[in-house]
Amino acid sequence: MKSLSIWRRSWYSLIRRPRRALLLTLLMAVVFTALISQSGVRAQVAGISEAINSGVNAGFTARNAGGALTLKQAEKLSHLPQVKRSALEKETLAKPEGVRLVTTASGVQLDAEFAGDAGIIGTTNSQLHPSFMGRLYRLEDGKHLAPRGQGALIHREFAQRNGLRVGSQLHLSANGNATTVPVVGIFSGKTENPGGLPAGASENQIFTDLASSQRLGGKELTTARYFTEDANSLPAALRAAKQADSQLSFESNAAQFAGVLATLSGVNKLLTALAVGVSAAGLAALVLIMIFWIRGRTREIGVLLAVGKTKVNILGQLALESAFLALVGSVIGATLGYLLSGKVSSLVFAKSASPSLSALSASGSIGSILAALVLGYVITFAALLLATAPLLRQTPRAILAKIS
Repeated sequence: MKSLSIWRRSWYSLIRRPRRALLLTLLMAVVFTALISQSGVRAQVAGISEAINSGVNAGFTARNAGGALTLKQAEKLSHLPQVKRSALEKETLAKPEGVRLVTTASGVQLDAEFAGDAGIIGTTNSQLHPSFMGRLYRLEDGKHLAPRGQGALIHREFAQRNGLRVGSQLHLSANGNATTVPVVGIFSGKTENPGGLPAGASENQIFTDLASSQRLGGKELTTARYFTEDANSLPAALRAAKQADSQLSFESNAAQFAGVLATLSGVNKLLTALAVGVSAAGLAALVLIMIFWIRGRTREIGVLLAVGKTKVNILGQLALESAFLALVGSVIGATLGYLLSGKVSSLVFAKSASPSLSALSASGSIGSILAALVLGYVITFAALLLATAPLLRQTPRAILAKIS
């Protein structure tokens, strides 16, 4: 008589015990559902963290509180390996010749010597100025100031008041020095004017290239701004900057995004604890159910041993049965887990103090779902090994003695 193959034995064993097979399948489905649900939120957190790290424009500013910041000092920091972008700035005052400043409502009366001064901000890259990066100022026409070339950015109201446009020539003078720069861009927006002086008003601020502002107010710099590739590189960049020049004072912008990153770190720890808890609970439950499942098949295992089947062959049969049940459970779990991941995301992010995070929903990637499925299969086969180990460690004679 031809013996049944391991595949047919596995199939017949499952269909002869439908209740036990259904119970194991449902338990596996619960485990897979929980794992895939949290994987969707984990993928969302990873995506947000990566976006924040790469998109927050993490960086620091350098100043010399006790004196002037020289161009040599600033350029030295620009060459640090952690620094990817930089902007050197020189602030001064200058009189725009042949034009009028925008009248402000500050009410501050100035001497005639200073009444016509506009605020000049010389920079090697106007896009990296905080007002533009924070979208308080928006470029309406033209282009930003680049490290090379000459030009000026003027406010839209200042341009309208004086009939200026992109391509117009702007004449500036200060301290007996004069320069002429072409208008290369017009911006809009408004920032606070703490001093209340006309030169501090947004409408009367003029961005120029660094060389032009230095001709008007001297070679020394006011501020140097440095930016890293991502937020994770910022601490190393600060340490390197302090080692390069200990005379300067440095200020990091880490506080602007530290709160959100700390929240995401807390969410990630919560998800890690959830994954560990689900894995441990699923493993314990499967081991307990499989122990009873294996004990109920002691006679069958004994008969198989008696007809010459090896322990490896029997374990292979049990593994095939578990794999089939896990496959059905994973299909159910993947479907339910994907649908429930949004609910899990809402519950997790609802605990966050950040309104932007509380509005997010999970969108698990293929990679995260596959990782959850692999973990579910690992738990399944680990439970099978733990459940069968006590029985398979015994000799065939001992097993047969129990059923005689």
